Amino acid sequence: MLFTRLSEKFYNDYPSDQYPEMMLKENRPYTQVITEVNGLKFAVPLRSDISHRTDVLWTDKQAKHGLDFTKAVLILDDEYISDKRAYIRDKEYQHLLGKERRVKEKMEKCIGNYKKAKENIEEEHNAEYCGFSTLQYFEEYIYPDTNKDTN
Repeated sequence: MLFTRLSEKFYNDYPSDQYPEMMLKENRPYTQVITEVNGLKFAVPLRSDISHRTDVLWTDKQAKHGLDFTKAVLILDDEYISDKRAYIRDKEYQHLLGKERRVKEKMEKCIGNYKKAKENIEEEHNAEYCGFSTLQYFEEYIYPDTNKDTN
């Protein structure tokens, strides 16, 4: 499993004023786990104080630590992955060790949940879910049929 950080190039290409739902902290960057779904490479952040229960792979549920798939970003350029060392708590590392398949499955499920919510966007819960998800910035990539109207 690859634990990494996002590069300065990523932060420059996705400024927080234009992409407010992305977890962008250059001074204290999030450690990311890389997974691939349908030929697309995603970086999923390890977060603390996660307040929702959907699309999370808990590494420490009591402390609310885990992988937050709702904040995953698409890696469209290999230069978006930093060469700086990423650090992870030992407890989280032990919990994630050997779970590459589970991470991929959770990312697939998150994409499915997003698409399902988008189909019924008029429902308040779905609009909120889609509004907080970073997948909104990558719809042109997650919908393989480019003729699909996602609005």
